[in-house]
Amino acid sequence: VAYADPTTDDDANAIQDAAGNDAANFAATEVVNDTPAPADTTAPQLITSGDTTRPRVNGDQLVLSFGNTDNLDADPIYQPESEAFAVLVNGVANAVTNVTVDARAKTVTLTLSTAVSHGQSVTVAYADPTTDDDTNAIQDTAGNDAATFAAMAVDNRTPAPQGQTPSASSAPSTLSTLSAPAGPTDRSTQDSNGIPGSAKDQTPGISSPAGTAPVAGDGNGDGIQDNTQAAVHSTRLVLSNPTGASQPADTTSTPVTLVAGSQDGKLDPDSSGARITRLAQEDAPAELPQGMETPLGLLSFEATLATGRSSQTFSLYLDPALGVNGYWTRDSAGNWVNLSSAPYGGKMANEGGRLRLDFEISDGGPFDADGRANGALTAPGAAAQMPLSLVGQAPDAAGGLWF
Repeated sequence: VAYADPTTDDDANAIQDAAGNDAANFAATEVVNDTPAPADTTAPQLITSGDTTRPRVNGDQLVLSFGNTDNLDADPIYQPESEAFAVLVNGVANAVTNVTVDARAKTVTLTLSTAVSHGQSVTVAYADPTTDDDTNAIQDTAGNDAATFAAMAVDNRTPAPQGQTPSASSAPSTLSTLSAPAGPTDRSTQDSNGIPGSAKDQTPGISSPAGTAPVAGDGNGDGIQDNTQAAVHSTRLVLSNPTGASQPADTTSTPVTLVAGSQDGKLDPDSSGARITRLAQEDAPAELPQGMETPLGLLSFEATLATGRSSQTFSLYLDPALGVNGYWTRDSAGNWVNLSSAPYGGKMANEGGRLRLDFEISDGGPFDADGRANGALTAPGAAAQMPLSLVGQAPDAAGGLWF
């Protein structure tokens, strides 16, 4: 804006004070634009196509992905109720027992009362509680509710039972989400983190640091079967190709064990109350730093912290033959870092013929995907191999670095 005083005298029509003194001319001057940005009114949109993003189910985990929106609101206060969803398996209702929202991944995961078997047909529907923006609904951080959607087909990615070759039409198009084996859950063998003990017992035991004999189903060598510990989750993951793209469900698998509240792989007495609530195996992101190899794709887990803790330590046990050299994850700015390295308070160790990756994540910190200090961690990452040199290396994503 610029202004010209009409004359050099005190004028009748000028910017002036009560005494008649005119303000001076001023040349074009930059103006601060305080007009607020338009309010975000774009609601989350359910993605219904794409091999890795359309509605999909594996065992008792049904995943919905959303796009064209800000991050989803993962605050438990604002999450949709289980009753808002209707899931049919071969035309029979299958109740939803839990709803989990991953803010940054923009996914809503439904836990079903009965695991889906390979080859069964599955549909899912959702009802937004009202036409207004509701407290309990699928919504973004601006409060925009996702729209109601009628029953739609779900991609059944539950692998065929061992020894059965899946048909071409039923082979999953993404890495398996880890869940209970197909069929009704046996509550008598289920531990307190909701993971059936039979799934954990498939993991071979390892000897303890003291050299005692391995115990079947004890993946961290503490002499206790993992199916009795809510803070220990052992299972088998499907091997992918070096860049983390999917392979069929009948490909080779490998045992892994994740420990929450860990001290050198064993449960820390000061971390009583830590609990693993979910562990899923997903495709690695399309954009990876140059040279990164992710033989297990992307691991996404959720855990609750021990009482009074603001961060949680973890240990991940793997087959050393995978050749990984760290647990790599992205911070809130998109940079890839190795949490199991000394600069981040982590380390790598060999124990009982297994590779152990130790790392720590702060509640609400740069590696907690929900970004909230709420007593729960959502932490996607990858047990990966990365050339340990920055020479000639750069990430594919603009502006990012890996360390």
